[in-house]
Amino acid sequence: MHKTQKDKPFYFLVTGAFILSLFVVGLGAYTRLTDAGLGCPDWPGCYGFLSVPQTQAELQTAQAAYPETPIEPIKAWNEMIHRYIAGSLGLLILAIAVMAWCREGRPKLLPSLLLMAVCFQALLGMWTVTMQLMPVVVMGHLLGGFTTVSLLWLLRLRIQPKPLFYHHASHPIYHYRLSI
Repeated sequence: MHKTQKDKPFYFLVTGAFILSLFVVGLGAYTRLTDAGLGCPDWPGCYGFLSVPQTQAELQTAQAAYPETPIEPIKAWNEMIHRYIAGSLGLLILAIAVMAWCREGRPKLLPSLLLMAVCFQALLGMWTVTMQLMPVVVMGHLLGGFTTVSLLWLLRLRIQPKPLFYHHASHPIYHYRLSI
């Protein structure tokens, strides 16, 4: 039995994180294209709240705290949903790193790089907002998202169980292809 076939929970966690990372990058692009990158003028909250202000009192407090910024709930929700899902991805990557370091035989370097990349991504996300969408920061944030996706895919390939129809170089079909 291949060693990773005994470690399916780790494999499925990495696969789930990879799929979620694709979604986060797509959602980040959607957030930017809908001009919602500054839907919340502060970070990590939104107008000083953990979520988008909803009640009349919250809206008045938000308007008093940020008088120069119009409150646009739809854009704010686009931004906050991206942050919530990206935060969930960060927690999954933290779990991957902890699981990797807790069991012998699991890769250690890629999960560690992933954890560092996602922490830097959080900083870039904060700077994207606090530096008012400075182009180089926005570009770095996008490249960081691509890096996270790529590292998760690489980790997934590294721990992938053998395929059902695994062919070894000694298989006769390989000799046939080489002789043609």
